[in-house]
Amino acid sequence: MTAFLAPPIILAVVLGISGISKLRARGSVSAAFEQLGVPPLLDRGWIKRMFPWGEVVLGLVLLCSPGRTAPIAALVVFALFVSYWALIYRALGFDEPVSCNCFGRANAEPVTHWTLWRNTAFLLLAVLWLAASFRVSVPELVASLSGSDLLWILGIAAASGTLFLSIAPGARRAAEARRAAHESRHPGQEGVAPGPVTASSPHGDVDLPNPENDDYVRRPIPGIVLKDSHGEWVALTRLAATRARLLLLVSPGCGSCTEVIRSARRWRDELSPAVEVHLVTFARQEALESVVDEELWDSVLYDVEHFLDDLMGMRATPSGVLLGADRLLAGGPVRGPEDISAFVKDIKAELEAAPQGPDLRPERS
Repeated sequence: MTAFLAPPIILAVVLGISGISKLRARGSVSAAFEQLGVPPLLDRGWIKRMFPWGEVVLGLVLLCSPGRTAPIAALVVFALFVSYWALIYRALGFDEPVSCNCFGRANAEPVTHWTLWRNTAFLLLAVLWLAASFRVSVPELVASLSGSDLLWILGIAAASGTLFLSIAPGARRAAEARRAAHESRHPGQEGVAPGPVTASSPHGDVDLPNPENDDYVRRPIPGIVLKDSHGEWVALTRLAATRARLLLLVSPGCGSCTEVIRSARRWRDELSPAVEVHLVTFARQEALESVVDEELWDSVLYDVEHFLDDLMGMRATPSGVLLGADRLLAGGPVRGPEDISAFVKDIKAELEAAPQGPDLRPERS
């Protein structure tokens, strides 16, 4: 009977890691709800705020429920993992890749069949424990353990959580993103120049290599949603599907942002229609609009949940990052007005060097 401890412990570890990771990555739940298309009935602010805490509490309840309450806790966990599985399965059929942010920063990469297989394994464990919970409970099983058995169980729980996060593709990509963001802010580095840019330009569809930056790792665009000037949520993966996007993170009260804000309109005209320029801010809409040219108001994006901070490492203003039209990061993040200005010049030079092709009409979105 001791073997029946494995499913609830693994599920509790997964729920605990998931909940804590979401609490550390502010806004990841909102991003997941938006990306996965959670039904409107459940897409409520209070549900999204309580969701990470609910996962942590449910993991503890699963381990602590005695006797007849064990099947109730097991049934709730089973229903939760069925919902996860169904959302991931449906997301694989979307026209554009989406991210589930299942483990906060460690899982911001697009949903793949690997994600579905992982959730299938969790669902099978939930089924196994649901069936077993009608005969035994975790407290009863723990009470029957010897001291050495208990140490083995605790070791297996710790090892399973560590191994899972170590081998998950999202963990590796998140680590690369944090390293790149840290390097771009290092005092001894003059910013990160753009990697290859894929965009729809007046010269046609172009893939512009940058031979001087072969070490730049092009990662998938994280599952981030921002609000537009009308208060609607906008997913960066869908935004970048139409053309490359240059995001410039600024603050209305930031002195070094003044030059970037002043130059944004000129950069927009210089890079259009291949690359659309968006000012992005953590500040309130009226605060930014008081210092931004009115012609740019409609293209401003508002990071109300601090997604760029949590999932892309853009903590300082001004900062810039380039989203490729192939849904991969094409350059950055870079920091500071000088590095951003050089960044824009590099993008412009690469676009001008692209082969001639059919003209495209500008898009302002």
